[in-house]
Amino acid sequence: MTTKKCAACQRSALKDSEYCLNHKQAFDRVTNHYRVWIDACGNISWQNFLHKLSTIQETGSWVKEVIALELKK
Repeated sequence: MTTKKCAACQRSALKDSEYCLNHKQAFDRVTNHYRVWIDACGNISWQNFLHKLSTIQETGSWVKEVIALELKK
């Protein structure tokens, strides 16, 4: 039996996820912050949100790796 690998880093992915623990947590945080941005700023598309988030200097590397993959979808 082969272990499913994280789409971002090739570590072992969590069950029912394409990401490892670190990247799954990053994805969950991005998703939660997207809802906050919508509440604060009005309607913004997922793609535009990801683009904006990727340009913020303080955005961490785990999140940027998730963003890069999500933008390819």
